Amino acid sequence: MKTLLLLLLLPLLARAHVGSPNVFFEGHAGPHAVRVSIRPPAAIPGFAQVDVRVAEEGVRIVSVQPAFQGAGAPTAPEPTLATAVAGDAHLFNASIWLLRRGSYAIHVAVESPRGSGTVAVPLQASALSRPEMPPALGAVLSILGLVLFASAVWIATAAVPRRFTALAATLLLGGALTGGAVRWRKMDREFRSNALAQPRAVSASVRTAGSTHLLQLTRDASTTTTWDTLAADHGKLMHLFLIREADGNAIAHLHPVRRDGQTFEGVLPPLAAGAYHLYGELTYETGSNETLVTSVTLPSPLGVPAQTAVNMANEVWCQSPPAPVGNAAQPFALDADDSWHAGPRPAQPRTSPLMGGSRMVFQNAGDFIANRETTLRFAVFDSRGEAVALQPYMGMLGHAVVRHDDGAVFTHLHPLGTISMAAQEMLTPRAATPAPPPPGTHEVTFPYAFPRDGDYRIWVQVRINTRVVTGVFDVRVR
Repeated sequence: MKTLLLLLLLPLLARAHVGSPNVFFEGHAGPHAVRVSIRPPAAIPGFAQVDVRVAEEGVRIVSVQPAFQGAGAPTAPEPTLATAVAGDAHLFNASIWLLRRGSYAIHVAVESPRGSGTVAVPLQASALSRPEMPPALGAVLSILGLVLFASAVWIATAAVPRRFTALAATLLLGGALTGGAVRWRKMDREFRSNALAQPRAVSASVRTAGSTHLLQLTRDASTTTTWDTLAADHGKLMHLFLIREADGNAIAHLHPVRRDGQTFEGVLPPLAAGAYHLYGELTYETGSNETLVTSVTLPSPLGVPAQTAVNMANEVWCQSPPAPVGNAAQPFALDADDSWHAGPRPAQPRTSPLMGGSRMVFQNAGDFIANRETTLRFAVFDSRGEAVALQPYMGMLGHAVVRHDDGAVFTHLHPLGTISMAAQEMLTPRAATPAPPPPGTHEVTFPYAFPRDGDYRIWVQVRINTRVVTGVFDVRVR
């Protein structure tokens, strides 16, 4: 009975970043600079909490409206007015009802004397956790169930006062309860396997083609969906990350090509042999996202593989050529935006040496608190302490990867936040293209909130002097 009551509340399938379900966006709603944080509900249907921080004062109205992908504008609910948070004139909060799983565009509208504007933030609604019944409630329901069982046997015996009536009623009711328990356990297993928001497990293997190692990812043939309907995000169908399992002292950010609806393949950079965690990110034409996870053992490199641009030590030139958005032949060279880094743990927690003699400084001061919103700030300086101008890397000032030491949290961050720009463009076809970063800036920022306490490692990738370099930082979150 306890399992039955739980399963009546179960929602459906969706995907998310590993262990980091909240959505962060930093951009503009018309003339207004805003930061939007969305905390999705644990179960669908349920309420999502939306915080909107507006940089300026004097904002009159902030409203939030969820629009389900594919349902059409007329079906969207009326916008919900966000209320100002006491003690903070720049922060507004709203609760919005999400009825079903799937992709939403969360429209945030801001109105002030300067004008009005709207921005859409993509959200993928899903079940985040398995519902758990409080022990006290479970005990009460168990006692009530026993009372109902005994009452049913007593009623049957009173109605048909024969010798074996009580035994027959007990066996019949016990068999019905046992069958029901088996049925609900099966449904619970199906929910754990198919309905919880969780990354998709894939198969990874390495094969050799001539003098090159190729990493191949294969989708489970038992799944009903394929990789035929993907959309390019930052010009790539897949963003793939390899992180060395033993110490985290090697990372690669790669962009394999799609061979067919079940397979991706890419050239491996010369990473040290060993076991690696693998994370992949995909965006579908529906606006939904998928995170792929597995482990793979890499062999010793055969040498430095060819690239679509000049190789520079263990980083690459970034030319950003057009990437194949359909199926492609076997790759024979690294993508021009592929990059990798290897090195020991940083000696200083807030300063990371970069290849070429520059250094990256983690500018945040003070402690980090779990589930407290912040802006991660990084700046690049040369060996003389002079600021080094950042160049766009795949259309933005930088990329960051945040990973908990135990692997329970993995997040790929952009200066816009955790959202997929491809999903935003699909859900809001008329959305304005983000303005290019100002020339000469040496800083890059990422909105985020660490979802749990513990030790994290952050890798920050930026482009300076046409080369992609990686800063590495270890932080502890209280």
